[in-house]
Amino acid sequence: MSKYLYEVCLSTGTSHPEFKKFHDNVNNLKAQAPSFSGIINMCILAHHMDLRTVRLLCSEGIDAKNDITVKEITRDTLNDEQSSHRMHTDLVNNYFLPYDDYPNIK
Repeated sequence: MSKYLYEVCLSTGTSHPEFKKFHDNVNNLKAQAPSFSGIINMCILAHHMDLRTVRLLCSEGIDAKNDITVKEITRDTLNDEQSSHRMHTDLVNNYFLPYDDYPNIK
């Protein structure tokens, strides 16, 4: 089954009052930190569900659901000079792509 890659962000990161719950939610989804510092305010995760469902899973039990943003990572966003996804190219190429099929990243 093919999967999709998502960038999940929590506004204000570790200072957010519900950071612990956010961290637990994304950890349960096997999210990866974009750097060696761990999940602070952003993570990358692979899932077979659509963007809306992933957003619901990441914000489960969190009152401030609007503080969580989820964006799909595609080949176009990885190659776009203006996209924030460009900084995740190494993580995507070396961690995610060798092990699963991602139809939007070919």
